Amino acid sequence: MDFNQLILEKLHSLFIGNGFKIKERLKNIVRYESKILHVSLVHNDRENSNTFWLGLKSSNDFIEIDNQVMKDFFNSDLQIKDLPPEDFVNNVFAFFTNEGKEVLEESQSLLMELEKFDQLRSELYTSKLIEEQTLGAANKAWKEKDYTEFIRYLKKVNKRSLTASLKLKYKIAKKKIGREKDCN
Repeated sequence: MDFNQLILEKLHSLFIGNGFKIKERLKNIVRYESKILHVSLVHNDRENSNTFWLGLKSSNDFIEIDNQVMKDFFNSDLQIKDLPPEDFVNNVFAFFTNEGKEVLEESQSLLMELEKFDQLRSELYTSKLIEEQTLGAANKAWKEKDYTEFIRYLKKVNKRSLTASLKLKYKIAKKKIGREKDCN
C-alpha cells in the first residue's frame, strides 16, 4: 500500500481529532500542523527508510524522533527505524496513543524538555566528533614524531577518555620533548 494512504488510514483521524490539519502532502511525505506543532512523516523509497519529525512552529526546528529518542526520552520500546512502512505507521500510531499522547495534547513543558534533550544530544555528538578528530590528529603527529603537537592535541581532549596506550605515548612524548630541550 502507498505510504500516504497508510498514513491517512491509520493516523489521519487521530491527528484531526487532536486539532491537527494536513499542512502538506507530497509523494511519501505527509505533514500535519496544529496551532503550535509540526509533525512530518516521510518515506524514502531509495533508502527504504522512514522518518518521523516533530517541532514547535515557533522555533521552526524539527527533531527527528528515532529509536534513541523513543527509548531515552519517551521511555518507549517502540522501534521507528528500519521498519517496513506499515510497521512504521503502526508504531507511530501506538506511540501517539500511549507514550506520545502528551505530544498530541501539545504539552508545552514536554515539548520544551524534548527540545532540550535534542540540543544536549546534538552537543554530545558534536563533542564526540571533535574529540575523535583531535585524537586522529594526535595519532598523525605521533607517527610523524612531532611530539610537541602530539601533546598539544591530547591536552584538548578529556583525559579520562584516553586509552592506556595513548597515556603511555603521552608519557613517552613528554620524555622525548624533555630530552630535546636538554640537547638544545
